Amino acid sequence: MSAAVQHAAARNEAMEPARVHITVYGCQMNQLDAELVGEVLRAGGAEVVGDAARANVLLFLTCSVRGHAEDRVFSNIGALGARKRRRPDLVIGLLGCMAQQYGDAVRRRAPLVDIVCAPGRLAELPDLIARARAGAGATALDPPRRQAGREGFAAADQALDRVEGRRLLGKPSARHAFVTVIRGCDNFCTYCVVPNVRGPERSRPPRSILEEVRGLVGQGVREVTFLGQAVNKYAAQEDGRRCDLADLVVRAAETPGLARLSFITSHPAAMTERLAAVFRDVPSVAAYLHMPAQSGSDAVLRRMNRGYTAAEYVERVAMVRGLRPDVAVESDFIVGFPGETAEDFEATMALVGQVRFAGAFVFKYSPRPGTLAAERFADDVPTAEKRRRHSELLTLVKRIAAEEKGRPARR
Repeated sequence: MSAAVQHAAARNEAMEPARVHITVYGCQMNQLDAELVGEVLRAGGAEVVGDAARANVLLFLTCSVRGHAEDRVFSNIGALGARKRRRPDLVIGLLGCMAQQYGDAVRRRAPLVDIVCAPGRLAELPDLIARARAGAGATALDPPRRQAGREGFAAADQALDRVEGRRLLGKPSARHAFVTVIRGCDNFCTYCVVPNVRGPERSRPPRSILEEVRGLVGQGVREVTFLGQAVNKYAAQEDGRRCDLADLVVRAAETPGLARLSFITSHPAAMTERLAAVFRDVPSVAAYLHMPAQSGSDAVLRRMNRGYTAAEYVERVAMVRGLRPDVAVESDFIVGFPGETAEDFEATMALVGQVRFAGAFVFKYSPRPGTLAAERFADDVPTAEKRRRHSELLTLVKRIAAEEKGRPARR
């Protein structure tokens, strides 16, 4: 334990125990991160509370993918000003993607923030909280991607692996759990900050993942979802052999007591016949595929750097449905991407009509600092037009999803 942490611990002994409330924004990966934060804090002697009014430590686990999510975080932190004045000992922490995106500079916009902690440094939170409660600044950031490479994340990943490996579920009756299989992203879609804030792709060792699955099933879990930004790019070496996601799914499915297994989110360019075959060959694999298309226009897909055409996307879906016709396919779409014409948008509408998704998330494009799209392309689709396209596409998605729900399964 460092001298700074020892000093903080001594001061904290005179304080009331840490009662921590966690607010989560964003995707399933952040939901899992929140579970890991809770595990780390409880192991460090803190109490995790569901009522923010009872807490003396407020942690915001954040998402940087869209501007709307960031605006909500800043607004909610800013609203704590009066409470912070009444209780100067209140500690506020910004965790996750926004922390890595902005670093210490976030305090210029949100001066109430005491802790800044990147996604890969969550295991350090007990020390960070101790420092903040002692009145010291507390920051833990991942190394810059360009300088660190995969090796630069090894120590932090090992710390997170240890936390995941000993994870105890907050709810003893929980039947479902998320399990990280791959961290980071190498896709560099031009609109996305994730490769910069979560670092390069690092696949966890198969042995660690399978041990975690067995531990969760031993606690009563019956359904497991493997997580990754591009989960189907999972690739690890073990005992001199390569293990891809198909191998991992087959091995995990052998876990006694595990009834259902799924994986999200799949990248269309990485959907292989080997992986598609698990839908047919592994009975416990759920008939569900979340595979974002983002657009039905090849011109937009090129500007997004997605790595496939609309026709190739349709082929990947057909490959999966050919092996298991009842698979429910869901997608993500961005409307109003720079340069998206009326014809481009109609191509997206046509793709939705052709594939007939069971559901989809539809988002309006917003420029993200540090992305190639923000640097290279003008945000030239008017806000009103983005709203119109968002409404029109979402209406179509919902109509088709309702129709598909009422239809017999494909044969």
